[in-house]
Amino acid sequence: MTKGVLGIIICPMVDDNLIYSLRRDDEPRKVYVVDNENNTSIRKKFTKAGIEFEIIDWRAIKSGVEQPDSSIFNIIIYPISLGLHGVPEELKETVENIAYDMQSYVDAIGFYLGTCGNYDWNIPRWCEEKGLKPSAMFTDSCGNLCHDCVGINIAGGPRYNEMQKKYVGHLYVFPAMASNFDEFMAADAADSVATEESLTDDMREVLGIEKGRDGYLRWLLQLGGYKNILKIDTGLEDEDVFDRDIQNVAARTRLNVRIDPDGWASLQPTVDLYAKCKSFLSQ
Repeated sequence: MTKGVLGIIICPMVDDNLIYSLRRDDEPRKVYVVDNENNTSIRKKFTKAGIEFEIIDWRAIKSGVEQPDSSIFNIIIYPISLGLHGVPEELKETVENIAYDMQSYVDAIGFYLGTCGNYDWNIPRWCEEKGLKPSAMFTDSCGNLCHDCVGINIAGGPRYNEMQKKYVGHLYVFPAMASNFDEFMAADAADSVATEESLTDDMREVLGIEKGRDGYLRWLLQLGGYKNILKIDTGLEDEDVFDRDIQNVAARTRLNVRIDPDGWASLQPTVDLYAKCKSFLSQ
């Protein structure tokens, strides 16, 4: 029987991956979600999946008012902003600060996120160098880091490079990206909105940019040579929901949807991360 407290720092883009593991783990546990502005996605998905959880105030844990029972299996989930993927240095600082903050209250940490531009950021190695609690993040079967949410869902590393060579000019879309498309694209919204609003009608006509954020997005995709969406079906969402969401993305981007014919999706990093996190706790 697993005992202790597992801290999880999670980005909404991989909520589905954690839910996949929790639904397949029959071991009794207490699941807590930290009360903050970033927990909306995981609360909705936990409720839909029938996963029982409690909202907990992080300050109450730090003050000792709330103390998980260390004789049972506990999971404390600390959601972060999806928008941090657009500001790598802020993502790194935020996650490392939370990891430091967790040290006195958890026995291990699972990092449910990608490095998102911080390509030399091996978080478990950083934790080890700092003398922090044992930790793990998404890797492929050879231990290569999964650097972003696409890599997480195709078993990252060299496999990602091969997919990019084969599917040039494709926007890679998996279920969570399709359902969080606005939040995903809004990470650098301040810059893009300012640029889009600065365009005159004459400039738009010359450049071929339609008005509105979607018009500007379509122009950027066209500029980058994007013609298709590669539908990467991880099986982490109902097929009809994924179809609806990806058709919405296709309509807004005016890209053609191409179904992944080669089975790039993989849950290996998802399965391995959860198993490794649990292995750090007492049995």
